[in-house]
Amino acid sequence: MNDSTTFLHGGGQTGKLLRSTDWSNHPLGMPDAWPESLKQAISISLNSGFPIAIYWGPQFILLYNDAYSSIPGDKHPWTLGKPGAVAWAEIWDGLNSEFEGVLYKGQSIRKPDALLLMHRYGYTEECYFDYTLSPIINEEGVVEGIFNAVIETTYKVINDRRNKILQSLQHAVNIAHDMQESLALVQQILNTCSSDIPFYKLQLSGNINVPEAEQSVKSINMPLNQQVFDAAVEKVIISSNPEHIENLEVLAVPILSEWNEACREAYVVPISGGEANVKGSLVLGVSPRKKLDSDYEHFLASVGNYAGIILNNGYNFSLSTALQREQALNEELAAANEELGATNDELHKSQQNLADLNDELEDRISSRTLALSESESRFRQLVEQSAVAMLVLRGPQLLFDIFNQPMLDMIDRTADVKGKPLLEVIPELIGQSIVDKLNEVLKTGIEWKGHEQPVVLKRNGQQSRGFFNVSYRPLYENGEIKGIVQSAVDVTAQVEARKAIEQSEHSLRNLVMSAHYALMILRGRDWVIDVANQQLVKLWGKSIEEVTGKRLLDVLPELEGQPFPELLTRVYNTGTSYGQEEEAFLLDTPQGAVKKYVSFYYDPVFDGDGNVTGIIVAAEDITETVENRLLLEKSYSEQQSLNEELTATNEEVAAANEELVTTNEELAHTQENLQRTIAQLAESEARIRYMVADAPVAIGIITGQDLIVEAANNKLLEVWGKDKAILNLPLHIALPELEGQAYIELLQNVYESGVPYSGDEAKVLLVRGGVLEECYFNYVYHPIKDNNGNTFSIMVVANEITEQVRARNTVEQAEEMLRLSVEAARVGTWYLDINSREFRVSGRMKELFGFYADDVVDYADAVNCIPDEHRALVEKAVAKAIADGEVYNIEHPVIGHHDKKIRWIRASGRLNDDNKSGVTYFSGVIIDITEQKQDEQRKNDFIGMVSHELKTPLTSLSAYVQMLHAKARNSSDSFTTNALDKVTIQVRKMTTMINGFLNVSRLESGKIHLDKQIFDLATLVHDMVEETQLTTSSHSISLLQCDSLNVNADKEKIGTVISNLLSNAIKYSPRNTYIEVGCQVADGVARISIKDQGIGIKTQDLDKLFERYYRVDNKQTQTISGFGIGLYLCAEIVTRHDGKIWAESEAGAGSTFYFSLPLA
Repeated sequence: MNDSTTFLHGGGQTGKLLRSTDWSNHPLGMPDAWPESLKQAISISLNSGFPIAIYWGPQFILLYNDAYSSIPGDKHPWTLGKPGAVAWAEIWDGLNSEFEGVLYKGQSIRKPDALLLMHRYGYTEECYFDYTLSPIINEEGVVEGIFNAVIETTYKVINDRRNKILQSLQHAVNIAHDMQESLALVQQILNTCSSDIPFYKLQLSGNINVPEAEQSVKSINMPLNQQVFDAAVEKVIISSNPEHIENLEVLAVPILSEWNEACREAYVVPISGGEANVKGSLVLGVSPRKKLDSDYEHFLASVGNYAGIILNNGYNFSLSTALQREQALNEELAAANEELGATNDELHKSQQNLADLNDELEDRISSRTLALSESESRFRQLVEQSAVAMLVLRGPQLLFDIFNQPMLDMIDRTADVKGKPLLEVIPELIGQSIVDKLNEVLKTGIEWKGHEQPVVLKRNGQQSRGFFNVSYRPLYENGEIKGIVQSAVDVTAQVEARKAIEQSEHSLRNLVMSAHYALMILRGRDWVIDVANQQLVKLWGKSIEEVTGKRLLDVLPELEGQPFPELLTRVYNTGTSYGQEEEAFLLDTPQGAVKKYVSFYYDPVFDGDGNVTGIIVAAEDITETVENRLLLEKSYSEQQSLNEELTATNEEVAAANEELVTTNEELAHTQENLQRTIAQLAESEARIRYMVADAPVAIGIITGQDLIVEAANNKLLEVWGKDKAILNLPLHIALPELEGQAYIELLQNVYESGVPYSGDEAKVLLVRGGVLEECYFNYVYHPIKDNNGNTFSIMVVANEITEQVRARNTVEQAEEMLRLSVEAARVGTWYLDINSREFRVSGRMKELFGFYADDVVDYADAVNCIPDEHRALVEKAVAKAIADGEVYNIEHPVIGHHDKKIRWIRASGRLNDDNKSGVTYFSGVIIDITEQKQDEQRKNDFIGMVSHELKTPLTSLSAYVQMLHAKARNSSDSFTTNALDKVTIQVRKMTTMINGFLNVSRLESGKIHLDKQIFDLATLVHDMVEETQLTTSSHSISLLQCDSLNVNADKEKIGTVISNLLSNAIKYSPRNTYIEVGCQVADGVARISIKDQGIGIKTQDLDKLFERYYRVDNKQTQTISGFGIGLYLCAEIVTRHDGKIWAESEAGAGSTFYFSLPLA
């Protein structure tokens, strides 16, 4: 995208469509030349989450954004770029005056809940919209277009209307006192429902004492012959389940709705069930202007329920007194629960015994002497066996004294550096601030730590900058600073990864924050709110700052006990999405608990390994809609509950407290005497602890088969979420959350085998801050052995990489969201591996090719759906695209595999090479253009019809002109003769134009016939040149030497090609110029050339010259008449003769048109 079209940036799939559309032939022209006011309006709409359309110019060209794309329904994306009168043909008569008032008078219009009868899903639909029309004014104050902001309110308007009907029925449930009054009430209300219930019939049954003639009511338009309803009514009475009738077209006399349109469907519902006295069925007509969806069905079922309640209440009114007496007989159950006299003495005694035992164990543990090993040897072993790069530098020259292999690997040096000065070993450190820090620590004795410290090192022969977490601690001996203990961790990859994902995270946050519905992203099993938008916090009555970064249950503790935590856990554990159209939600507010209703959806977020790392939550507040419905249903529920007997069963409470049997097992294990050389090892132990205590990585010592936590530096305690109280405890007690995880068993294996173990990106569940968290580590378990090679402890070195893993997962999630967005568009996609012939298609392509969603489709299956007359052409185009690497772009029909429907599609694709995998594949997209093709067919039919109708009077006109011409010539009337000569020329032009249209129509319909014969092409060229020269005096036509050329072709059609090319040369050349015609044999074919001295053609227009209705659009061609069918007709005729046609030209330098035919 260049700088002049950056206004088209963004906008989702609709933005992509706008950018990929070929605007060169469109009335708007190329986007970079669009007016600035249009560019600004388009930029605003594409980046808005609100449905916005732009209507531009006097044709009201329609452009819109993604949010608006659902409004045209199945017409999208066909409507994009179409004039308003074409896009909305069914309603434009009623809209045109409004649009013209805005464009020509500068008016602004607001229409709330406006009714529009739209045809967007295959039928005329009753739709309502709240929309505004505002003028788009340019810098000169002129209105150039219309800004249309719109919200579809169909659901709200129709739902409000239906709720009023149900409210009327609800208010009538206790009014009637007998059956006749009840029936009259129901009929009176149903007669007001013609928009949603165009006809009805209520038929009663059951144990009622009512004359048969009074057991039914119906609408006046209900047909006398009702056999079409009988079977469904019988099923409803037997099963008490609704029945859908879909075949009302069989009625001899249609049932008309208030729209004066025949009803096609009906819905039969029971009016009551169970033990109700009054039963029966209610036949309800379905509006032809609305789809019978679940909401419509629920409404009709509710009408039946309320009708049943009204009728049963009227019938039972006389029995109400007896019912009240029966209800009064239900006495309150007084079952006094005897107080449980279970004493807690034994429990207290058991607790005291446990406390005593605990004190004893603590005394034993505190009295145990820690195992120590030899001083200097253990110090060196610790450094050399450490998985972290460590180094001891001595003296003012910072000589290499003690170091391990990770340190040598980090600086890319060998062990011969021992005893050498630091700057001699690593001279590239000279001038870097890191050396100043070393000297400062050596001088002051103050420890220094560097986080993500940049250091330039020469490694693998090249100097490069890395980032390191480093620690410099002074090394004391006899109270004096003798050197520096250094540890370092290379964090270059983490730093670069963090920087790389920052932009991706920023983009994802913008996406969430700009969504027009409530949206948030939860991370981890504790559901930390990573991102939440304004719509969500508004639903909660909070601010974004109050919720971001906090646990969901900390923000909304009232969720405990509600279904949402359990559903979130299920989605997190199973990785399966979950959603509900309606769920109650209790929200704590300053005024108390408030019940809301939400429609929500939970989508799992996966990492690269397919593990769930979070949940995307989308929600919508539907409280008002649900409360309206519940208010209507409440009465019905109360009526039903009156018929149920209340039973209260007191369950016997077994208050038997089982005696706690506490068997205190002796836990005294004989401690081994480990008091060896305690005094000597104490100093070494302190030195080791001092060195590792504040290392930037987590380091700890686990000792013995019981895995006692002997030592843990501050970093390890931090990542564990514990304090020093866990020291000297067995690991399974210090970290009880490790039970069920693999790490205790791994440590035992290392202790028994003496073989180190390491893990990368290992997931660990740790309790930190009272919350179980999911963490990720790179770690090493390294055995520490004595002089005899026996393992006595294990060094644990760990580096937490939770943030890096989550960051990478965030990037992967963003990529997954992008993929989902692409699949959401109504475009089919396909993939063909050139070598393995693996063929993959999207669900949309299966739909277009008539396959079921679960069908396995291979390449042959897809090709077989292409009709025989088009299959060879498609296969040839695919083969050519694969062989030449060209873009594959073709239109053709397909016949559905199962449904046998004929659909037209446009397929585009290209050959791709994956350099990483070495795979060559052919992929692309498919768009349904059936409706476009149908429009083209109708247009071609119209052109053919008009051309035929014009040809007959034109033939008569030509005959009369010839007669008048002869008469004028005989009477020597020179003026009339000259005038009739000009009329004859115009008649010929008209005849040529009409024949062109007829030929185009025949070509499109496949009815053009080629009458091939062998003839001399040179003679035909000579004749056509002479004939053309006779009718033109403004140009000279020169025929070059032309030898005999025999071809097998339709002589008349080839003559038309030559005539059209000569006419074009004359039309686009200045007067008094030469036209040069040549014919020769070249490359084994007959080739004809026609060269002019005209205005020439730009290179970018050459490839489009032979397209139907294409004309070069510039100042020089605006005054030249034509419809763009002449060259198209030439190309089609030559192609059907297995020939070729092309042009060579430069702007301002004339043009040469060529065509070639096979020799006979």
